[in-house]
Amino acid sequence: MATAAALVPALAAMLLRGGAPASSAAIPDLSARSVPHRSAAAAPLVPSIALPAISRAVRALMPRPAVRRPPQGKPTTAKWIYTAQLYGDDLGVYQQGDLYLTFFESLTSGISSPQGTVSTRSGWWYVTNGGASDVLVYQNSNQGPIGPTTALQDAGEIPANVDVSASRRLVAVSNVSSTSGGSGSVSIYLNRSVIVSRTLTYGSDALQGIGVALDPRGDCFWSFNDETLKTGSVVEFSSCIGSGTPLVSGLNFAGGITFDQQGNLYYIDQMVGIYKCKKLSNCALLATGFGDPVNINFDQKGKDLWVADATGYIDAVDPITGTILYQTKAVGGSSDPPFGVAAAPGVK
Repeated sequence: MATAAALVPALAAMLLRGGAPASSAAIPDLSARSVPHRSAAAAPLVPSIALPAISRAVRALMPRPAVRRPPQGKPTTAKWIYTAQLYGDDLGVYQQGDLYLTFFESLTSGISSPQGTVSTRSGWWYVTNGGASDVLVYQNSNQGPIGPTTALQDAGEIPANVDVSASRRLVAVSNVSSTSGGSGSVSIYLNRSVIVSRTLTYGSDALQGIGVALDPRGDCFWSFNDETLKTGSVVEFSSCIGSGTPLVSGLNFAGGITFDQQGNLYYIDQMVGIYKCKKLSNCALLATGFGDPVNINFDQKGKDLWVADATGYIDAVDPITGTILYQTKAVGGSSDPPFGVAAAPGVK
């Protein structure tokens, strides 16, 4: 049987969608309720999706918008930006001063195919560790992250993203697939348990789990891509139970999702940009100009929306105007780009 570490690189290639961006007017259909299904020709271990006409490498060469660059000097605050680099099996730690970043350190011990990540306001940092089928938990400090202090076990799955409630008594983990190539799912952890309490699935077909988010009420939201229909969707699990309700459909390729403090949903179409909803409806394109936006998370008080761009950048976006306020080239560049980003302290 293939191991998680062996499967992750192949699966990761399908989490990055290159290609010409769709029109900014092409807002996904929120009423369609298509149900994905498995192709009989799909490979048994690695789901099959046709690659787009333009590769991610080509998109990395496209012009990027003029944005604010970091001034010289060292940051004067103890805020952090954490990133997860899938290709290099490493985590990046940056000190944040205003909107500029200074690289602090790289973490590699025990790291295997990390992707999604999130940090809480109370000082806890969660990182999906796909190659080891677990989620690592660190504690923030003024000297950088400490740990991991514990790990959530996600046996038989390849975790790709994570979100956590303010109390840390509810954790949701998006699994891109099982280690045997089965459909993606969401693992739920309750009352700070390190063992899965229950598993959420949607429909009976093969899906690639991407983003996951908890809203202020404690409902679960999951973004995924359908390997047969070649479209992405977002579904809602009320109270993090049940079979799921369609919310957004028709995405070119789904990316990460998150909520602001007012309960507005933000989600990524990797081939277009970032969308913002008024609560859970009236979604509209908010921000473009990225190479390949993969994941998003808010910083403390929801001031800025941070973006992991898999062409090798870390961006900060104004959640009101959609303006890219700041961008920096990640230490690993395009060869070891960030797949996940989290600001510490976080918004919850």
